[in-house]
Amino acid sequence: MKDWWQQLNSRERALLTGGTALLVVLLLYVLLWEPFRASGQRLRQAVAEQRAELAWMRQSVQELQQLSSNATTQAGAGRSLLTVVDQTARAAGLGTALKRLVPQGDDQISVQLDAVAFNPLLNWLLKLEREQRLTLINLNVDRTGNPGLVNVRIILQGSAQP
Repeated sequence: MKDWWQQLNSRERALLTGGTALLVVLLLYVLLWEPFRASGQRLRQAVAEQRAELAWMRQSVQELQQLSSNATTQAGAGRSLLTVVDQTARAAGLGTALKRLVPQGDDQISVQLDAVAFNPLLNWLLKLEREQRLTLINLNVDRTGNPGLVNVRIILQGSAQP
């Protein structure tokens, strides 16, 4: 190989040296630089897509919160806390056991139920909490002489407005 190189004239050697250098630069570009550049471009595009998706998710969360707030407001719209508790108790079949409803300020109500079945009572309280967004502040349960029936004193707090 050395003999072959020595047989070449200086012009041929310069041409081969320049061609080899150009080939090395081209190989470095194709094998190293271009894959890194393409990978960087793909990553920038993925980040942009994920940022757009995050913005959409945040907007969706705000819309869901607004819809939830509107549903709660509409559920109690035009109805006082007294009305909400009375109507839901009667709808749950607790109307005969409902003895007294006493407002305790703007956002609390005291409820007395006598000889009420325990399981329907629990279902009604759960429904008040989930659907009407009322909070159970105090619960006093006393047994009666009949199995499965209890006397109950409850204080509820909520945001239903007249």
